[in-house]
Amino acid sequence: MKIVVGVSEGFSAAHSIPGHEKCGKIHGHNFVVSVEVEGELKNGMIIDFFELKRILREILSKFDHSLINEIIEIPTSENIALYIFGELKRRGLNVIRVRVSENVDKWAEIRI
Repeated sequence: MKIVVGVSEGFSAAHSIPGHEKCGKIHGHNFVVSVEVEGELKNGMIIDFFELKRILREILSKFDHSLINEIIEIPTSENIALYIFGELKRRGLNVIRVRVSENVDKWAEIRI
């Protein structure tokens, strides 16, 4: 049986996409990031929601109110998702999904 838990958290930041006609100008978004992890139950849960949210907030704090280009060379939503995925894996989590939404109608998602 596969059990999955997830959390979402937001941050506000600016970025520009080098070479993109419209998005090459610095602009901002109120990003929303959703992550899901899977695992085996220990004491009735995979991971405490508060712990997963704390880890996600810690990762996103680097982006909040920043120019993401100073962290990621080409800061597309896809590359932001890859960065967050890598940070979660580095912390030992069995990540199966990371979604980065720029708006309610635009997102990039990694699914394992």
